[in-house]
Amino acid sequence: MELLPSLRTGDSPRTGDDFARQLQQHRTRRRLTQTELADLSAVSVRALRNLEKGQVAVPRTDTVRLLSDALRLTAHERAEFEVAAGCQSGDALFESLVEAPPAKPLLGRERETEVLHRLLAGEHRGITAITGFAGVGKTHLAAAVATRLRARGVPTLWAGPAAAGAARPGQPAGRVTELLASGEEGFGELARLVGERAALLVVDGNDRGPIPREQLRSLARLCPNLRILETSRAPQGAVEEFHLPLQPLGAAAEGGEGLPTREAEALLVQLIADRQPGFAPGPAVMPLLSEVCRRLDGVPRALEAAASWSMIASLDELLTMAREEPLLLATHPGSPAGLGLAVHEAVAVQPPSHRELLARLASRPGPWTVEAVAATLGRTRTETAAAVYRLVQCGLIRKTAAATGARSELAVLHAVRAYLANPVVPV
Repeated sequence: MELLPSLRTGDSPRTGDDFARQLQQHRTRRRLTQTELADLSAVSVRALRNLEKGQVAVPRTDTVRLLSDALRLTAHERAEFEVAAGCQSGDALFESLVEAPPAKPLLGRERETEVLHRLLAGEHRGITAITGFAGVGKTHLAAAVATRLRARGVPTLWAGPAAAGAARPGQPAGRVTELLASGEEGFGELARLVGERAALLVVDGNDRGPIPREQLRSLARLCPNLRILETSRAPQGAVEEFHLPLQPLGAAAEGGEGLPTREAEALLVQLIADRQPGFAPGPAVMPLLSEVCRRLDGVPRALEAAASWSMIASLDELLTMAREEPLLLATHPGSPAGLGLAVHEAVAVQPPSHRELLARLASRPGPWTVEAVAATLGRTRTETAAAVYRLVQCGLIRKTAAATGARSELAVLHAVRAYLANPVVPV
């Protein structure tokens, strides 16, 4: 992909032909005749004909503005239109791609935020990836890191399948995704626009790589000051790229008392209070909420669903559901798709050997160590560690709290255990 020559030279040359082509395309898309566009824009039909023939080398700024308004161009389309007319530099195009990350308070991810900020604000040139279970908070964490970098003057470009689906046509998130997904021409345009600018590109929800990993690596090489942060349910990159397996929020150990001191309980209390103003659980209620959090594995999306259930069920009923039907409690009462579907998808993409190992691990009572599992199954420690590590990266297994100096213990998520006990595809 020969993009280097155009990357460092600033904006590519623009001509009257380029502006003429864009004007014709926009007019045709709006299904307007030259006469109709002339009436809407107050630009004469004769002037429009000359512009569309490429006979005007540098259109007047007022004319370009009137046409942009009449054609109802998006911010990015307007910037391209003005650059083609010679009215603005490529800075306008780049700025039209910049988007402020979603502003949402983040609870209990201070350490992860600090690690990612240090990497992305430093000299790490490879792709930085956040991996983990659906609903564990990958997008939320990426937005928090982007907000922190933005405060230091680093703009955010947001892309991804979810962004393309949610954004209105021509909006920044959808436009960046379109450029990355439209082959060499779009990729080259994005690389040219970023150039040597310092920027953060967030590729959100890049599960199974709809935006090719090699394309992202090429973009990082061509744009020396661009940092790339990707979120996905499973790791896709090379070993040398940094992966942060995002674990669920911590919950108090069984038998804990008092007010919420762990992130999961604090989040659940906050979510219930958002739906039921005035909710303020006392010390006697916290053990119940702590058990609900443990049985929902501290997964933020599952806790959100449980908080919604609290609108139609008592706290005692929530606990019963958590013990007997955790996947139902982890599914919003107004939505058919919940944690069960996420578990099904996460398990289904594993290779058969990993699914078999996961099923055997789920049948073990309590937490376990890699050494113990290897010995029980008659596998080497290296083989077992590699498979368990992959399952941890996908969020199906989590590391449990252990005493200082003790061996690390791991456990299969309660939701995964429930699914494997009755592996019905959710509908």
